[in-house]
Amino acid sequence: GEYPFYYVSLIGDVNDDAYERINGDYNCYLYPTAFFDGGKEVVVHGDEEEYRAAIEKCGEREVASIDMSIDTTWFQTCCDAGIAIEITIVNEGDEKYEGFLRVYITEINSRWKDYEGIPYHFGFLDYALISNISVDAKEFYYNFSTWLPYEEGYDDIKKDDMDNILVIAVLFNKAEEQGYADPPDGNPFVAHYVDSVAADIVGEGNLPPSVSILSPKEGYLYLFNKQIMPLKQTVIIGKKDVKVYAYDNDGIKKIEFYVDDMLKKEITAQPYEWTWRDMGQHILKVIAYDEEGGQDSDSLSAFILSL
Repeated sequence: GEYPFYYVSLIGDVNDDAYERINGDYNCYLYPTAFFDGGKEVVVHGDEEEYRAAIEKCGEREVASIDMSIDTTWFQTCCDAGIAIEITIVNEGDEKYEGFLRVYITEINSRWKDYEGIPYHFGFLDYALISNISVDAKEFYYNFSTWLPYEEGYDDIKKDDMDNILVIAVLFNKAEEQGYADPPDGNPFVAHYVDSVAADIVGEGNLPPSVSILSPKEGYLYLFNKQIMPLKQTVIIGKKDVKVYAYDNDGIKKIEFYVDDMLKKEITAQPYEWTWRDMGQHILKVIAYDEEGGQDSDSLSAFILSL
């Protein structure tokens, strides 16, 4: 967008490493909290204006004369398959540089969703590398490492998923700074400011779209188009406005609504909504298509009584 800016979503309720980073390192106070520049600026329950201000303030800070690059590729042999990662750090300054390197594996469209049913973006999966870094003046550091999805519990990640995988290398300065997870002076933590970031999408093709059914939700009772209470299954009495979230970096071409694999509606512009009337137990499914032919789907089972 408008800033040379990357971020990682640490989804602590589903990922133990993310939870430890949020609470062990950052002493997080409330959700959501955004930690900018390794903790130099912290915004709790922020809006766009506050985020912009934090980014711009961090951008004014002087940083070490460090240049970092990253290159990633998918590899597959008879025995292993995963992501090969090459990182080069050049110290262009006149003094020895010391810091910490963290390499994050993220999904651009995350498998995990927030409480509204919207997928997170740049959702953290795992660390590919955590290392102390020491580079003499005018020298360089090189590292080659691999990340094997099946060894980290992600057997479902294959070559075809690489357009959705962004690897982010972050170099934190070794110097300790005072940070507060509850500004201006609550929940203190030790901050390490960021001196360099490099990122690379592993794939080379089209990022697929992301789609979610926002309403109805799985396991709720709906009465005349209103969400009433949680149940063991989705029950709908009366008509129901089906509301869908869809995202693609190049734009959504169309959304298709299916009931029991029968096409009911096609929509090409927001809002992505369709009014459902039916009788009995059915499978509701939506499919999103992008301009390049990529697609994603979401579905749920519901018992509906309406005319």
